Amino acid sequence: MGDVAWRLVLVGGIAAAAAAAGYAAGRLRARRAASAPVDVSGLDGRLLLFTERSCASCTVVRSMLAEAGAGFDEIRYEESPEAHRRSGVTSVPLLVARDAGGVVVARIAGRPSKRALRRLLEAAGVE
Repeated sequence: MGDVAWRLVLVGGIAAAAAAAGYAAGRLRARRAASAPVDVSGLDGRLLLFTERSCASCTVVRSMLAEAGAGFDEIRYEESPEAHRRSGVTSVPLLVARDAGGVVVARIAGRPSKRALRRLLEAAGVE
């Protein structure tokens, strides 16, 4: 194998490692957002969806909730940055479900699977 071929292999390996590291970092951020303390006191609604205008995943989650027929309250960062900060939201989309008593029973950071969304809706008593 020539010198140019070895360089291409090396560059390809570095690019693959960088892509894997970026993917892992994104998953870690989503896990942290899903497990970090969230304070939704003072906000109304059984299902709360924290979003941001430029977030493509937020649009997907919005559509999934509409398809499931679940009513939700959306807290947009552009309209209510203080609500995001006060609640401790660090990543969007973040879907928070509360039971009839207002206690947080489930949350999902990022795009949920249909199964995960169904479980969250069941936990909140929304079906």
